[in-house]
Amino acid sequence: MSTTDRGVADKTAESMAAEVDQLKDSFGQLRADVVNLFSHVFGLGRSGAEAARDSASDAMENLKSKLNDIKDRGSDQVASVGKKVEENPMASAMIAFGVGFLLAKMLHRRR
Repeated sequence: MSTTDRGVADKTAESMAAEVDQLKDSFGQLRADVVNLFSHVFGLGRSGAEAARDSASDAMENLKSKLNDIKDRGSDQVASVGKKVEENPMASAMIAFGVGFLLAKMLHRRR
C-alpha cells in the first residue's frame, strides 16, 4: 500500500471512529434520558397518576423525537461513509479486507 493510500485509509478510519464515538455518545444520552424518564414516572405517587400519564406521554414524544434524531444522524453517518467509500474505493476495500482479516484472526479458535 502506498503512503498516499495509507494516509487516506488512516484518515477514513479516524473519521469513521469519530462518527462511531459520536453515535455512542448519542446512545448514552438516550439511555440517560430513558433512565430519567422511568425514575420520574415510578417516583410519582398515586395522586399523581394523571400527571404521570401526561408526563409519560410527553416523555414518550420526547423519546420518539430523540430516536428519530438518532435515526437521522445514523442515516447521515451511513451516507457519509458511503460517500467516502465512493471517493476512495481502493483504500476502503483495503480497510475492509484488513478489518475482516483481523476479526477472523481474533475470532478463530485454535484447536
